[in-house]
Amino acid sequence: MQKSLPARSQFLRGSLKITAFLVFLTISTSQLQAASPFGELMAFAPVQGEKIARPGNSQDDKEVEIPKYEHIVLDTPDGVRLKCTYFAPPRLKDAADDAPATQAIPFILLHDWEGDRRQLLKYGLFLQKSGHAVIVPDLRGHGQSVSVEGLKKPLDYKKFRKQEVMSAQKDIERCKKFLVQKHNKGEVNIDLLSVVAVGETSVLAVQWVLNDWFAFPSHSPQGIKQGQDVKSLMLVSPVKKIAGVSMANNIQHPLFTGVDGSAAMPMLVLWSSFEKTAKESQEIAEILGKHRPDVSKIEDREERLKASELIEINTKKSRFSGVQMLSESRVDNLWKAITVRLFENKVAANAEKFPWITREVDSGEDE
Repeated sequence: MQKSLPARSQFLRGSLKITAFLVFLTISTSQLQAASPFGELMAFAPVQGEKIARPGNSQDDKEVEIPKYEHIVLDTPDGVRLKCTYFAPPRLKDAADDAPATQAIPFILLHDWEGDRRQLLKYGLFLQKSGHAVIVPDLRGHGQSVSVEGLKKPLDYKKFRKQEVMSAQKDIERCKKFLVQKHNKGEVNIDLLSVVAVGETSVLAVQWVLNDWFAFPSHSPQGIKQGQDVKSLMLVSPVKKIAGVSMANNIQHPLFTGVDGSAAMPMLVLWSSFEKTAKESQEIAEILGKHRPDVSKIEDREERLKASELIEINTKKSRFSGVQMLSESRVDNLWKAITVRLFENKVAANAEKFPWITREVDSGEDE
C-alpha cells in the first residue's frame, strides 16, 4: 500500500498539470476571441422572423424580422472617425417595403471610460429583440475609434486631458444626429430617446443630457424640434468624477431631481454592493431621489413601481460589476426587469404624449 503512494502522487500531479493546461488553454482562447471586436457577438446573431414582444404595439402577436446589426462609421465635427454598431428596430415580417415602420424607442449605449462597445453589444441585441433601435459607439480614443481626419497618430484615451475627455460628448451628439436621420425615415421616434451610461462615462452622459435640454433652443427658427429629446436616463455604477470633472452640480439640476417641484426625468441607477464605487453610486441615487415624490406608502408593488420616477437597483447578492451586469447574458432577467420598470412604464407608456413629427426642414431634403 505504501509503495503505491508515489505512483498515486505522480498521477495526481499529472492530473493537476493537465487541468492547469486546460484552464490555461480556455483562458488563452477566450483572450484571443476577445481580441476580435465582434467575434463574441457573432454567436448572438439575430434570428430572422423570430417573434418578440413590442411594448405599446397592437401587433405583438405577428411575426417580425430582426435586422442584422450594422457596423458603421460616423464622422464627428472635429474629424474623429467614430466606429459604432447599430441595431435597427424589428419590422413586421410580411409588411410591404413601402409600409411605414413603427417608430421605435431609440437608445444610445455608452461604455465605461476604460472599455469599448463590445461591453454593451449583448445588451444592445436584447433591446433590439425587445422592439427598440440601438446605437453603441466606441467613444473617441477607445476600441476602433482612434482615427482622426488629417492626423497620423491614433487617439489614446489614456493620454487625454480634461478638455479631450469632455469632447467625447461630441460623440454622443453625433450618435443622436444619426438617430435623427433614422427618425426622418420613420424608423424611430427621436422624441423618446433613452440613454444608458456605464461608470465614469455617466459624468459625460449627465452633462450631455443637460445640453440636450438647455444648451440651445428646443426648436429651430423653422419651428423644427431639435432638443429636449431624452426621456429616460440609466446610470450603471455611476461615479462622481472623470478627469477631475465633477457631476456634483449637474446631478442636482431640477431636470434630474425635481428640486423645484417640477417633474423630474425618469431615471434608473444600477450598481453592485461589491464594487469599489458602490458608495458613490448610492450617494448619487440618494441625491436624485431626495426631492422626488415619496412613493413608499403605495402598498401595491406594481403600482409603486409605476409611480416611481427614480428606480434604484442595488444587486447586493451579485458579485457582478456594473459592466458585467450589461455584458453577461446570464443576467437577462435583470435586463427584463429594467426594460419593464423604466423603458416600458416610463417611456413607452407615455409615447402618445410625444408623437412622431419630422425633423426635416423640407420633406425633400436629406439631413
